[in-house]
Amino acid sequence: MSQFLNDFVVGIDVSSEFSLVAMLAPNGELIRKPFRIDHNPAGFHKLLDILKKEEERLKRKPIYFVESTGIFHLPLFFFLRSNDLKGFVLNPLCVHSTKNFDLRKVKNDKKDAEAIARLAKYQDVKVSMVPEPQILALRMMTREYYALSDMLTEMKNRLCTDLYLLFPGFLNAFSGTLGKTALAVLKSYPSPRAIQKADLETLTLLISKTSRKSSAWASNKVKQLQECAQLASSMPQEFSLLDAKIKVHIDGIENMQTSLNGIEAQIHTMIESDQFPASARRNIELLDEIPGIGFLTAATLIAEIGDFTLFKSPKAFTAFFGIDPSVNQSGKFNGDRNKISKRGTRFGRRVLFTAAMASIRTTRKGEEINPVMRDFYTSKCVNKKKKVALVAVMHKLLHYIFAVLRDQKSFEIRKPEDHQSWRTTKLQPVAA
Repeated sequence: MSQFLNDFVVGIDVSSEFSLVAMLAPNGELIRKPFRIDHNPAGFHKLLDILKKEEERLKRKPIYFVESTGIFHLPLFFFLRSNDLKGFVLNPLCVHSTKNFDLRKVKNDKKDAEAIARLAKYQDVKVSMVPEPQILALRMMTREYYALSDMLTEMKNRLCTDLYLLFPGFLNAFSGTLGKTALAVLKSYPSPRAIQKADLETLTLLISKTSRKSSAWASNKVKQLQECAQLASSMPQEFSLLDAKIKVHIDGIENMQTSLNGIEAQIHTMIESDQFPASARRNIELLDEIPGIGFLTAATLIAEIGDFTLFKSPKAFTAFFGIDPSVNQSGKFNGDRNKISKRGTRFGRRVLFTAAMASIRTTRKGEEINPVMRDFYTSKCVNKKKKVALVAVMHKLLHYIFAVLRDQKSFEIRKPEDHQSWRTTKLQPVAA
């Protein structure tokens, strides 16, 4: 049974420029036809005035429900909350599941607003809580960071495509594809002809200084670049007009990298400010201590999690990230090719994948980042595909994160047998 069965419930179907509102009285009757409000000061105050009048008439404070629509529902949500009204956010998957309740094939915004209100009033649906403004701002900043990071990767890929055509062999001259040294060379010498005309000492010094390696190593790279430039001279002369594309991509990559550095600095500033919740800052510090998880990953995870106290078990925590298995069972049939549900936060799942990859790798010196996790991954790879084993690592890492945040204790690497011995000692009854 819904906890809002006897309440004055308001369902709001949100779009980018306007919303449709449906109101249900405590007895379940539709108070008036669903009406439209525009997303501007006049529209917001119109809704507030209507809700206040109905509150006085019904002697009940309204509780409003909105469907999560990315960012479009936030201005109205925070406006109503700032006027002492209680509200909740519904998962779109829950809202869409009600579309077949009515046999008639009718779908419009008015029906959607009423469906949201009736879903909240009569169904025991799980509601989402909007996090504190500081956490929400951090979430937006971290998501923007990864969005720009994707754009940077796309721009580098386009530059690689041009180099394959205009400067064959350039990418093979450096170990890191479009690393710091390669970009420095392209910025000063953005075409094969520029390499051919370059002063050898100046080019050698640039490569040696940027890569922090010996002059002999840099001289060898200069020879490779000259050979590549000679090869490129066999390309049609008309292709030289495309050299400008390399300059455009280099400038774009530099600007994008500057923006990424600025966002990362802003994230640090936000977390270190006095207005940022101390508990969230402490949680970021705890996650940062886990091998394979860096500061930015920790900040992203905490921003996506929001209020950790809402998670009562590791299973619920795992489901939030969409790592829980989907189940396919009917009658005597039990599906054995189940995949992860992917119904949680995709941004959190992305950084979790990165953290899992980092936790099972080794350093250049051959040292394991997390020996226990790497052994676990290796054992799973014996009879599982690598991606399946990696999902198991993500699942295990989530349990680590849950335990660290629940106990508010720093992470310690323990082998399974040591952990079992520790649990046995801890749970051993004390003699009277």
